[in-house]
Amino acid sequence: MSDDAWAPDDDLRAAAALLSAADPARRAAGYGRLAARAAPGEDALRAWAVDAVLGRAGREPGGAALAALVEVLEAAQDARALPVLLELAGHPDEAVRLAVAKALPFVGEPVPDSPRVRALLTLCRDGAPRVRDAAVFSVGSLDEAYSPAVRAALHERLDDEDAEVAEEAVRGLANRQDASVLPRLVDLLEAYVEPHPLTLSAAAVLGRPELLPVLAELAAERPDDRRITAALESCDPERREELAARAWQLLEELSARRPDLDAALAWPRFSTRLYLELRHGSAPVVYHADGLLSRTGRDPSRAAAAVDADLPPVDLPPAA
Repeated sequence: MSDDAWAPDDDLRAAAALLSAADPARRAAGYGRLAARAAPGEDALRAWAVDAVLGRAGREPGGAALAALVEVLEAAQDARALPVLLELAGHPDEAVRLAVAKALPFVGEPVPDSPRVRALLTLCRDGAPRVRDAAVFSVGSLDEAYSPAVRAALHERLDDEDAEVAEEAVRGLANRQDASVLPRLVDLLEAYVEPHPLTLSAAAVLGRPELLPVLAELAAERPDDRRITAALESCDPERREELAARAWQLLEELSARRPDLDAALAWPRFSTRLYLELRHGSAPVVYHADGLLSRTGRDPSRAAAAVDADLPPVDLPPAA
């Protein structure tokens, strides 16, 4: 169904009807149902959900209902919600500030000195530990903005009295290639019987050989844990060099074989994965470079041939 033909179904209309209930618990339930539908919803559904709740933010006094309203805005990921979220970032209700700290990374662009990022940095210093925890996670692991102010805020939280907040700060700085947190990251890897998945991800993104000994010990204890193996491989300089060399050879061979695909390599921030990005006709196509090489015997020529076979030439209409 196209967006032009889209209309709310009975469940959505029933959820919206709850928003006018006198009981705040019923309103919270209505917002919760809208958030659940908006999160995986199509663009028209998300826009409708934002239209349904945006004007109500000023009328909700706080508590669970207003926090649930913010969750709808987070799920919809609509830029129109940003002014409301910025205003609610200083709300006296902790539950509301917590919801805002979780929602802000999903509304607006990760521009370092934007009002959105400044609001998150303020929430990183919130008096409530769980709000700080959510804000530092948002800044460190969800948001890609980086600036001296972001770095200073994350470093400040390394000494937070709440251990979980400090851990989020370590991960956020590791994600940004700040090698000064290496000792703290090693401590986190050693501190738990099973390291947090985000700590392993941060170790993989940082990709430093100093992490190899502790990761090797973890791998020996848990040889089937793919997250530990991935971090270990990412921190191995020889393996990283080999992947980069093979991926570059793949790119060169594919560009010579199929210049129409406009091939390029991309290594997204906060990711350990190197991607091969292509354009097949007017459609973008993305391969995980290491996965492509693995299934073709780590032979760049075979990998290029596989892509060539996957994507036959497309006849484009002549330019007007």
